[in-house]
Amino acid sequence: MKLVRIGTTYNLRRWVPLDLRKILKKNEMWHSLETSDVEVAKIRGCAIFGLTSQFFSIVRNTLSKSYLYDETVKIAESYPDNALIKDIIETYEAHIKELKIQYKLAEAEHFMQRMEDYQQYKKVENIINVAKPELDTVLSYMKEHKDFSAYNSIKNMAQQFSQIQGWVKPPEKKKSPIFSIAVDEYLKSHSEKMNDSDVRGFRNTAQRFIEVCGDHDIRDYTGEDSGKFRELMEKMPENYGKSSKDVRTVQELVAYCQKSKLPRISEKTIKNHFARLSAIWRYYLLRELVDRNIFVGWKFDAKAKIKRIRWNDEQLSILMNSSWNSTTISRKTYAYIVGLGSYCGMRLEEICRIRIEDIQEIRGITCILIREHTARKNRPWEEWNPKTEAGERVIPIGQALINAGFLDFVNNIKSYYLFNQLKFSGKDKKRSPQFQQSFSKFKLRHGVPRGVDFHSFRHNVSTKLRNISDSGNGGLREVWIDNFLGHEGQNKSVGNTVYLDEIDVENLKKVADSVLYPEFWNIRNLIS
Repeated sequence: MKLVRIGTTYNLRRWVPLDLRKILKKNEMWHSLETSDVEVAKIRGCAIFGLTSQFFSIVRNTLSKSYLYDETVKIAESYPDNALIKDIIETYEAHIKELKIQYKLAEAEHFMQRMEDYQQYKKVENIINVAKPELDTVLSYMKEHKDFSAYNSIKNMAQQFSQIQGWVKPPEKKKSPIFSIAVDEYLKSHSEKMNDSDVRGFRNTAQRFIEVCGDHDIRDYTGEDSGKFRELMEKMPENYGKSSKDVRTVQELVAYCQKSKLPRISEKTIKNHFARLSAIWRYYLLRELVDRNIFVGWKFDAKAKIKRIRWNDEQLSILMNSSWNSTTISRKTYAYIVGLGSYCGMRLEEICRIRIEDIQEIRGITCILIREHTARKNRPWEEWNPKTEAGERVIPIGQALINAGFLDFVNNIKSYYLFNQLKFSGKDKKRSPQFQQSFSKFKLRHGVPRGVDFHSFRHNVSTKLRNISDSGNGGLREVWIDNFLGHEGQNKSVGNTVYLDEIDVENLKKVADSVLYPEFWNIRNLIS
């Protein structure tokens, strides 16, 4: 970047990269910075330099996506009026124009402020001019009358001068609450929209932020604080917060992670922390209790560190040939939970919450009803809603599960919940954590990698069903599959929305019976 002064105005001179000169038909680019102040010119030059670098990068990437990079010169010669390049150039020029307009607006605001300052000065000058004769009179009188008390005259003058302070002093900003109190107020105002899990998430984020940046007036935090918070969170171990007994601070956890060389938390987790803090700042920004939202504009790679994948035949074979040896969960419970996951694609919490009353016969077909649960007396934790509206559904039991003795298992259960060995646990009062932990340890111990977990069965079922042709009498319609799995579905037309409510249970039974596995995958064998 080079600043060149021509007359009284500074200009930015930027060389065009060699590989783009024939494409852009320029060797260098000039931009007037519209100022004679070198410091202002440096700031504006940096901004335009950044935009120009981004422009060069976009042009280069656009060409490299469509053609071999070595051929760009030929393309430039063959297509001198390439519409895509022209659009990019026009967009770049529009950004530059917009930036210069912003500079002019800033200058105009500055001049307006100077004008307001001048007007305040004139008011002060008028007050002084009005008071001066009285002051002169007092001084003259005091010289002639040595015993005169000037108290009353001076008091009148003081009252006039006291008005000056109110005119020239900038208005004081509202006092902002300290961060911990601000969080409490935010959660109180959103209490009706948040569940317990959401509240705990906000409180955990707030606690970590205070550990890093301290508990100050919320207005006093700056971008430096948000940057410091991100830097430390990026060094946290990925399994932090798993135990309620772990009371170590961020600094202690970071030191432990570095010493033990542990894997670190994902960008997605850090992004969630920033999203919560941004929501709090946005709330107080509207109330003019902060000057800006210091948590916007940050970029994160939110891709999952471990991609969830389907079970392959080899991994299913490992499950089939490995002996379940949990002391708290029986083999039958294990087998039929896995069976419902692998053949019905149900979510684990949906399976663990099945009540005996949820298994009903509809038009001669035994089905599981996934629906809202109301709590029994003095058991508020039993209240539950499916994950989404689409989560409420009817799931016919497929022939493979019937052949594996699932209905006999149901008929022999006399308790309220089908899988009565499971208990409500954790802060969220769910029924699935006990099985989730046991199953995870079991499959890892037998060599099934991370990323292949219980939820992966749902991907198996979805893939198997969507691979079945949607033609002829044997085909499955997409809306049937979406309804069976509890997916929202891609087609939102009114006709399909109504149709989803009226799908015959016979069609859903057809879907259930279409989930097929290799012969070795027999749920009954998991029991023995």
